[in-house]
Amino acid sequence: MSHIISKTLFLEYRYCPKNIWLKLNKRELLDKFTLSDFEKHLAEQGNEAESCARGLFSKGVEVKSNGEGACIETVQLITSGVKTLFQSTFIVDGFIARNDVLHFDEQNDCWDLFEVKGTNSLKESGERDHIEDVGFQVSVLKRANVRIGKYFLIHLNKEYVRDGDLDLSLLFKIEDVTEKVNERLAEIEKQMDSAREYLNRENEPEGGCDCVYKGRSKHCSTFKHSNSHVPDYSVHDLAGIREKKVTELIENGIFELNDIPDEFELSDNQKLQISTHVRQSPIIDLGSVRDELDKLEFPLYFFDYEAFAPAIPMFNGYSPYNPIPFQFSLHILDVPNNEMRHVEFLHMERTDPSHLVAEILDKHISNKGTVIAWNKSYETRVNEQIAARLPQYNSLFSRINSSMYDLRDIFQKQYYVHHGFKGKTSIKKVLPILAPDQRYDVLDIQEGGQAADAWWRMVSPVPGDEEKAKIAKDLKIYCGLDTYAMYAIWKHLDDLIK
Repeated sequence: MSHIISKTLFLEYRYCPKNIWLKLNKRELLDKFTLSDFEKHLAEQGNEAESCARGLFSKGVEVKSNGEGACIETVQLITSGVKTLFQSTFIVDGFIARNDVLHFDEQNDCWDLFEVKGTNSLKESGERDHIEDVGFQVSVLKRANVRIGKYFLIHLNKEYVRDGDLDLSLLFKIEDVTEKVNERLAEIEKQMDSAREYLNRENEPEGGCDCVYKGRSKHCSTFKHSNSHVPDYSVHDLAGIREKKVTELIENGIFELNDIPDEFELSDNQKLQISTHVRQSPIIDLGSVRDELDKLEFPLYFFDYEAFAPAIPMFNGYSPYNPIPFQFSLHILDVPNNEMRHVEFLHMERTDPSHLVAEILDKHISNKGTVIAWNKSYETRVNEQIAARLPQYNSLFSRINSSMYDLRDIFQKQYYVHHGFKGKTSIKKVLPILAPDQRYDVLDIQEGGQAADAWWRMVSPVPGDEEKAKIAKDLKIYCGLDTYAMYAIWKHLDDLIK
């Protein structure tokens, strides 16, 4: 059975050919392709942007069928004189294209193609290559003998700030990419033909996949299946390792950290990571840890936001993907060795929580002390955006941001390196090592993407009171652990230097 190659399959093939062959032909591996909550959120926001962008076109008609039925419906709508189609579908030469918008240019007697992307700019390379994306659609339309004129990319305008009803003409930018696509079309079509041939192979392609030459974060979902010889903790996990360095090591048959030659050029951080792994013991610069903790002034405020970032601004004062701070947790330690106080906030409605957040923080964070976050750039950015929406609280958020300390710095600066971190400095990697009694893996909500999706569901009309109460409880436990985890890590470090 031959596979019809969609744009999505083609773009995934461009990232890792064997991974997509396995997706199509090895049913037992399908669980490897489950999207993360963050990936689901991006997909949902992309769909939301596409749906909203349809408002730029009047009298458009959506093709609602699938497969061959959608092709028939497309032809019927064109024949009946419809000038704007959403999701027009063509299948030809083993490829299928579903177009976001196909609009007839009566003056030039041709169809213009509009592709909608839920991004804030035009991307011309990398994993999100919009030119390659549009080029695939153009190729299929040309193979189907559609008289095509210009090709446009519609994306969100990151400078747009909502004020009242959405202004679609300002929310979106429309860029003519005809020339850029045509310059690359021959190469894109060559790659399409290669993808069709490769993905329709009867037998599994031999050997591993090319992800073996990339860092761990860029490995495909079936990496372990294709590269079973690679250890779970390998040279791919070296912090900040570049593909050139990975390739050099792999081509020399070096996979284990222990086997990297002493003369191999690495950063100081990478050398420390290898040293802790070889020794199986931590390396701690107590003097530098002490200097960092001496910067902290009591009270200590351990602080964390959870936020939902929609592509289409929901409330006044928001731009595309501005985070809605629906929740925060604040553990407060007034003096050393005292009992902590806990302040928490969870917004229970689908409205802008900015005022409530500002009021509560103003009440509980004084003009003395240190606000501690993990990767503080996120919290400071949310604070800046709230202040922009609520100028009367500008001094509050300026004060909070100026007193903020990033506890992650101690680990990123390599003052505390542990073999158990495996080169990572996220709180979920550090916490199990320094405070093993505190665990995320037993929670129903375990990461920020899950939290955002859970809140969005909680404030929708769908769940009943019992389910809403369960979601609210899970959200509070998760966000509360984020700030308690920071306290537990700080306490471990404080005890260490004493």
